[in-house]
Amino acid sequence: MPRGQPRPQAAMMLVAGMVPAMKNAVARWSGTKVRFGIESGSGHSVATDEAPVFGEDSAMRPTEMLLAALAGCTGTNAILLLKKFKQPLVSLDVEVEGEQDEEWPKAFNKIDVTFRCGWEGKYDKELVEQALDMACNRYCPIHATLSKGTPIEHHKKDVR
Repeated sequence: MPRGQPRPQAAMMLVAGMVPAMKNAVARWSGTKVRFGIESGSGHSVATDEAPVFGEDSAMRPTEMLLAALAGCTGTNAILLLKKFKQPLVSLDVEVEGEQDEEWPKAFNKIDVTFRCGWEGKYDKELVEQALDMACNRYCPIHATLSKGTPIEHHKKDVR
């Protein structure tokens, strides 16, 4: 394939409005306690921190960010599906609560997702249930990753 030319698969994905499957994020330590600035491959940024005594409580904790990612992902898919199914949704809050083990690494042992839906007029309960199930179990990569227990590898690189 000539240099500078998109691969056919990548070109098709761009035409279809899809994004490539590989994602990344880089967390850079601020040099202050445990605060990190995090930048995504798409160029957006957030920060994480911890409560005092370890941190300064200046940003979401990483565990909260994990729950927030699940809320945002399932919520986005719920909105898209409910619109596609022509349901009269006017508001949506997605609350995600996680229960953690008491011992380190304090992994989540249970996560509960609650959709609080506001409606204007009548809605089809079966279609709504189908949309919310699909939002979680079919379309949300965060939900799928957490549900299937994806293996994680770690590596070290020395830099100057």
